[in-house]
Amino acid sequence: MKNTLYLSFIVALFASVALLSPAQPAYAQTQVAVIVNPNNPVTSLDAGKVRLFWLRRIKKRWPNNNKFIRPADYNFECPEQQEFYSKILKMNSDKVEKYFMTRQYQNAEKPQDKFGSAKEVIDFVSKNEGAIGFVAVKDIQDAKKVKVVFKMNQ
Repeated sequence: MKNTLYLSFIVALFASVALLSPAQPAYAQTQVAVIVNPNNPVTSLDAGKVRLFWLRRIKKRWPNNNKFIRPADYNFECPEQQEFYSKILKMNSDKVEKYFMTRQYQNAEKPQDKFGSAKEVIDFVSKNEGAIGFVAVKDIQDAKKVKVVFKMNQ
């Protein structure tokens, strides 16, 4: 009886500690890489440049290859998107959508291309010299298909 009561106390203690611990968001476990086509002459970017190019804020074309910048995104919320939007773009998903809708309306710019999986983002970037996208580092299986130009620190 005494052992059962003691065991119940220990289990209850661990359960309450687990419930009261601050939960980490799911995306905190995901390391995100920013990728471009291997033929893009850009070799690395910092977070600020990634933001400017992905949002096409300073240019519509890549320097040195004159290809239109084609941002690749997901058509659903996922940890990679949450991480990229919050830490690089410093926007939430509603603000990103509004940004591209405004650019499309004001400047007749095509919005970002959207895909249903990391594989589709990687395939798109690998086939389009102007593309820039983001995926989880673990999803990059073939390093020859895309070039990593930035990795987000945790």
